[in-house]
Amino acid sequence: MTIKNRPFSLAGRQNATPDSVERPASLWLSESLHTFWRKAVRTPWRNARRSMRRALAAGSDAGAPVSVDTTTELAVVPFAGRFPPPLTQCEVLAPCQYRTRLHPLSVNSTKDECVHYVDHTVDAPAMMLEHLTDQYWFPYFGLLVSQQGQVWRHSYLGPFQDGFLTRVKAIVDRPLPDGSKEHLLYQDRLARIPRIAGEYLLLAGSDQPNYGHYLLDVVPLIHLGVKMGMPMLTWTLRPWQRAVVARLDVPPGLIREIKPEPVFLEHAITSNRHCGAASINAHPQTKEVFSVILANIEKHAPIAERPRRLLVCRGVRDARNIRNRKAVIEALAPLGFTAIQPEKLPFDEQAMLFANAEFIVSEFGSGMVNAIFSRPGTKLVEIIAEGQFDPWSSHFGAMNKFNHVVLFQHQSQEALLKDPRHLKDSEFSYEVDVPRLVETVDALMRE
Repeated sequence: MTIKNRPFSLAGRQNATPDSVERPASLWLSESLHTFWRKAVRTPWRNARRSMRRALAAGSDAGAPVSVDTTTELAVVPFAGRFPPPLTQCEVLAPCQYRTRLHPLSVNSTKDECVHYVDHTVDAPAMMLEHLTDQYWFPYFGLLVSQQGQVWRHSYLGPFQDGFLTRVKAIVDRPLPDGSKEHLLYQDRLARIPRIAGEYLLLAGSDQPNYGHYLLDVVPLIHLGVKMGMPMLTWTLRPWQRAVVARLDVPPGLIREIKPEPVFLEHAITSNRHCGAASINAHPQTKEVFSVILANIEKHAPIAERPRRLLVCRGVRDARNIRNRKAVIEALAPLGFTAIQPEKLPFDEQAMLFANAEFIVSEFGSGMVNAIFSRPGTKLVEIIAEGQFDPWSSHFGAMNKFNHVVLFQHQSQEALLKDPRHLKDSEFSYEVDVPRLVETVDALMRE
């Protein structure tokens, strides 16, 4: 679905949904109800369940202490076109380096994240496969936990947080006298979960997958699994994931889907990619994978006139919401920009739009990952609020060789303290300096 000022039409376009900027009144009501439900129902119920688990575990010494495994080093073996043997790892793709460049038109942050946007060398990591044995696999964050309570360090996204464990019913957090907590794994609560034999490449990092991380971290693993002809395992796929898989020429039965419930894996083939290695420091190999996907999409895509200039808007239910988005849309419309919300479009259409685009203005977010289909030299202006300490977009633009301009929108220290950017359920909004945006876009057009 496009938003406004759209000079083209999409087949199958649906009416505006509650999270569309076309319906601000519905959006306000939806957001208010969501906030009320989270504060009045979900959070209290979650806390009550944690208290109940603590009470049931009180006085029991049967739990195994839970901690992140930072010491186990798997033996390295050569990659031979198949999974590595048990308790070993192999390098499928070698690491590489490339340089970023801060465009002269950019407005860098005045906060700590400015270091990610100045000129520097990016170390894109290798793609590793790791063969673990006898692991519990939990849908929430895709945690792999051994029977001894060791959490595998490449089975969750980003820095580890104790909150990752709160949705695992078999893990109980118990307060300690010094005010800290210990986490205990109770295997007896997992006695009846399904047991899966055989070797499987894991494709799911969470039962609620993030679009950007899935495309950059997991899709290359699927491509690898197809080339090797090796079995893969995932939670039940979402419709958009099925659309992606359909363009990877996956043979029937090669990917096994299971319900998002805990399972015991006798052989788990995981990867350093599950911890966001390729989304934070994009590897050029990713571009090759999506060239294959785009070629398959072009075989099925209808012939249509598509805009050359895109304004990529985030879903308005998301955090980092722009208060004056309407003004941004109206200011860029005379310059020929069509505003879109990518998540409202079929996957194939998203790919074709970005492949056809010559100039993209995008809010910071996973929708911008679709630019992986765009050509080198594409003009990209990124709108981002200060306080977003996340280097992925800087590296992504450099890896794709875009003409990338970043426009940080200033945030006061008070605003950053009030609404932390990376806490769960944190919601914040900001305004875009529209005159500066238009001036920058106009200048980049003239380059």
